Amino acid sequence: MAIDPTDLFIVLLLAYMVFSVWTKLDARYLVAAALILLVVAAGVDAAGATGTANTLATFVFFLLAGGVVLLLVEHVREARRTPRGDRVSPSDPSPAGGPAAPP
Repeated sequence: MAIDPTDLFIVLLLAYMVFSVWTKLDARYLVAAALILLVVAAGVDAAGATGTANTLATFVFFLLAGGVVLLLVEHVREARRTPRGDRVSPSDPSPAGGPAAPP
């Protein structure tokens, strides 16, 4: 029984995503890996191995999707950590949070 490379990649990607959320790694690592793998896929396609390039392009898609999910988790985590009183309101005359300038 052979293991499909795509299934193995998805399992490893999910394991990395869980580890990344647990250790609070930067979510942009997956996006950077996707961009690097996209360049590799283009080179492989130029070399004539279209099937391998298509498999790598599928991996790029999964990396980008995983990166978006991790960025969303990071955004939600940051929103929960920031108290509502510390957020700057759009009508606040002093966006830096300091005292407003006298009129």
